Amino acid sequence: MKLQRSWVMVATVLGLGVCAGGALGTTLRVVSYNIDCADQGSDNNITGATHSLPTVIQGIGLHHIGSNAQQVDALTVEELTSTTLANFVTQLNNTYGAGTYSYDTTPDPNSGGGPDGLIYNTHTVQVVSARALPLGQTVLLQSNGTYTMAHSPGGGVNGVVRAPLVYQLRPIGYGSSDDFYLYVSHARSTSDDSVGDARYAEAQEVRSDAKYNLPAGAHLIYAGDWNLFNGSGENAYKCLTGQTTSDGLNWSDSSAIWANSNPTQAYDPTSKTNPPTTTVWANVAGDNANYLYGDSTDSLTSRLDIQLVNGPMLGVYNSQGGVQLAPDTSDPFDTSNFPSAKYPYAFESVGNNGTTPRSGLVTNSSNHSLDDLTSTVPNAATVYADLLETGSGNTFTGSDHYPIVGDYNVVAALQLVSAVSRLTHAGVGDFDVSMPLSGTAGVEDRLSSTYNIVLTFSSSPITSGTAMVTTGTGVAGTPTFSGNTMTVPLTGISNAQTVTLTVSNVNGLLPSASVNLGFLIGDTTADGSVNAGDIGQTKSQSGNAVTAANFREDVNLDGSINAGDIGLVKSKSGTGLP
Repeated sequence: MKLQRSWVMVATVLGLGVCAGGALGTTLRVVSYNIDCADQGSDNNITGATHSLPTVIQGIGLHHIGSNAQQVDALTVEELTSTTLANFVTQLNNTYGAGTYSYDTTPDPNSGGGPDGLIYNTHTVQVVSARALPLGQTVLLQSNGTYTMAHSPGGGVNGVVRAPLVYQLRPIGYGSSDDFYLYVSHARSTSDDSVGDARYAEAQEVRSDAKYNLPAGAHLIYAGDWNLFNGSGENAYKCLTGQTTSDGLNWSDSSAIWANSNPTQAYDPTSKTNPPTTTVWANVAGDNANYLYGDSTDSLTSRLDIQLVNGPMLGVYNSQGGVQLAPDTSDPFDTSNFPSAKYPYAFESVGNNGTTPRSGLVTNSSNHSLDDLTSTVPNAATVYADLLETGSGNTFTGSDHYPIVGDYNVVAALQLVSAVSRLTHAGVGDFDVSMPLSGTAGVEDRLSSTYNIVLTFSSSPITSGTAMVTTGTGVAGTPTFSGNTMTVPLTGISNAQTVTLTVSNVNGLLPSASVNLGFLIGDTTADGSVNAGDIGQTKSQSGNAVTAANFREDVNLDGSINAGDIGLVKSKSGTGLP
């Protein structure tokens, strides 16, 4: 069944086909999908009468992960024929409009099983670069640019038979600081030895490539069909996620096996922890974790396909922003709260949320993973049917694999954007003295035993952080938080000084930020000295109501401008900031 362009336009208006959480391009939907065309020697699942896989991609664009539904932005695919990418793009553009989707033409060398590739939304993503990694067993990159033999505890020497591809992608409208790298793999299948040496070699290849060929701090996704038949016990999974493998090698970023500590080890979004760690599964009934699985659509038994991310792709590890795995804080369309809905991140195996029994078909009547598509076009029943692999060769539809999808936000770095000194004037209210973050320090001229410094940050909510006075005399109290602000009470502030207030570990993301605060009682003109100008200014406001225009002249905070303020300013005449 085909989604008509008129419905796409309606879906966009309703917020069903675009990012519900922000403007187009703010969130990217990335899909990884083994589509089985090479094994079947046919693109019939794309070009046939049902257009089954294009319909699945349309359904993914309507499906909510958490509260967000949006069109697919990047689609990595495995097991392709020589015509698959062109045919797939043609079908998608028949629905979404000419030129909406394109594919990367970088060749993918392989010795069987078909190449991998990338289809992308030209309105939201651009391909900055693409390259294929080497084949064979000599694939472990060293810091000097040479390759050595991959470690092979089982004695296997088959190595990498389908070259991994690495794409440097950039969200449209953003700069190079928001680039991310997408590794696409189709690791060796059952022809590998019993301990998975060939898959392990491929993991070593992509980890070492990320270590030595990508810039420090690069944002990474390791995706594709890794054929992890032995589950999380596979050396390939352990290598990717920085664990110790069966040969005793420690693959963590800080291990001596590496010549740098660049963050390339992966974290698993299915771990149900925040921050994510790794997941344990064995592709057996004892897993009690059907929701993890992505293979196969006609007999749900295994998790072979992955999207793993490195530290910079997670806000909890990275304060500098860029593309990051989106949080999933609520699942309004998953009313039964199935296991996959409990992920703290926007990630899932599309069409499987744990309601399908082990060994069941995707079309099983108990499958409720796409309940939000009950009244869309295509609807849930159509998408389930098009996910299911049927037939063979020139008659086949669907695929034996489920697609894996994650939503990724383009995040601005958390920053301190403003600071004020806020004091209460009796019976009148609060007034703020601005404290610039750069240049000449602002001057607080009012007399108080406690000064409340309100710091505003670039995003909310702000829920944690510490503060201290790092230069000058004063004591920072315990901060309080509200929305995107942190309020720090300062006591013991000596007059006629500039204090530096430093906040640290804000939300676990911003390591530190500082602001200089001038304190000079009676400096109503904020010029750094108390003199006749300040006395005259205070006299000129005497008897007037305290307002936003003259609150600085209410130096003693009693809610009136009178002789008391004039006398206080006179008493400080001759003082100044150093």
